[in-house]
Amino acid sequence: MGETNILVYVIVGFLGIAAAALGFAAEGTRIKVSDIRTTEFSCIYPSTSANILGYIAALLTLIAQITISAVARCGCCQRNTSNTKSPRAIFFFVVSWVASVIGIILLIAAANLSTRQEYLDATGLCYTVKPGVFAGGGGLALVACIFGLWSYSSVTKHHVLSVPVAVPYNQGGIAMGNPQFATASAYTNPKQQQYV
Repeated sequence: MGETNILVYVIVGFLGIAAAALGFAAEGTRIKVSDIRTTEFSCIYPSTSANILGYIAALLTLIAQITISAVARCGCCQRNTSNTKSPRAIFFFVVSWVASVIGIILLIAAANLSTRQEYLDATGLCYTVKPGVFAGGGGLALVACIFGLWSYSSVTKHHVLSVPVAVPYNQGGIAMGNPQFATASAYTNPKQQQYV
């Protein structure tokens, strides 16, 4: 395993663990029903850092996914099928992106809704984020990070196993062969070129 591989694992692993930790911290600091004071037609919410923690967790999840996609060179999207595509890498890559998108949506939605200070006239209640939304987003951020690293591992392992065979020494790495197309000097008469 090269230094670049270790660096990718450390950076993406740190981003995934930090995003999950921030998601769980946002769950712990979210506003609960017992924290809200109500007046006749308004809700008074206490200040909390849950929304900021949720936004940062979503951002770290996105950065981790973009990093995995960049260093794996989007392993499932390359046209060179001989050395980069493996079904396992594609599966891990897709699961990683699906988990991260759902996790980011949960984190951003919960962060947006935790700042909403709205009185629901129809029910006479104040809105709060349901338990487990921040934690679910943080958990999915960690799952996305793990599957992304598995995808990267599968791409790099498959790439190492399918390194092309070395060119024999007597050819010196120069392509030996005959040209496929006739050169322009073969056509001496310009009118002949029209009918070829």
